[in-house]
Order: sequence, then structure tokens, then C-alpha cells
Amino acid sequence: MKSLATLGMALCLGGAACYASSVSGRLMDANCYNQQKVASREAGHKTYDSITKTCAATPSSTAFALRVTSNPFHEYEGETIKLDDKGNTLAAQALRTGALKADEDGRVRIRARGHMTAGETINTRWIESRDHRKFSEIASLK
Repeated sequence: MKSLATLGMALCLGGAACYASSVSGRLMDANCYNQQKVASREAGHKTYDSITKTCAATPSSTAFALRVTSNPFHEYEGETIKLDDKGNTLAAQALRTGALKADEDGRVRIRARGHMTAGETINTRWIESRDHRKFSEIASLK
């Protein structure tokens, strides 16, 4: 009976660890991305690399999308996902305070952790800058 309880606990902990997704990529202004994506499709090609630079997030951005470049299980790589309201608020605040900045090639790189909904939005728990500063509460950004 004790081994059955131990197995049950191990499965619960393993399931909880798998519940959240961690994705890394390039942070973009979602409004710019949507406009550029439509223009790219009308032109008949995908130019995501240039879109991530053209639409790099700025301190004036309010809605964000993340072009996923790495994921531990490779399930979202190459996709563009939206940040939820909490993620948008965290990213906007971090950009305005200078905690998140564009790197030498003009792109803003972050890592986000949260629960994916329908494969297109992440219910954000936290975001992390390239220098591994985590932002999970607005108060921590002040």
C-alpha cells in the first residue's frame, strides 16, 4: 500500500511539472505582427525572420506576441503565440522600465512560462529576460 501511495504522489508531481509550458523566443508587437503577417501572406511568402525584427517590441507596445525559437519538447517551435493580459502587462512594464531591452540585432528575446490555451495564447506565470531576470509581479518591476 505504501508503494502505491508513493507511485501516486510521483505521478501527481510529474503531472504538475508538465502542466506549464516554458517557451523562449522573440517578443514582438502583436498589432504590427498581425499586419505584417497579412502582407507577407498576400505576397506569397513567409518572412518571419524579418517580421520579428520589423515588429520587435518597444516601450510603446501594449499587446505582445512571441515567436517561439526554443521549447524543451519542441512542440511550439516555429509558432507565434500571444501573451495573455498578465503577460502583456508584465512585458509592457519591463520594457518601459528598461528591464527588457532589444539586443544588438534589434530583437527582444524572452522566456515565458505558463499554460498554453488552444496553442495560441499563453496564460503567463512569468517572463524572463535574456539576463535571467524574472518578472512575475508588477510590484517587482518598480
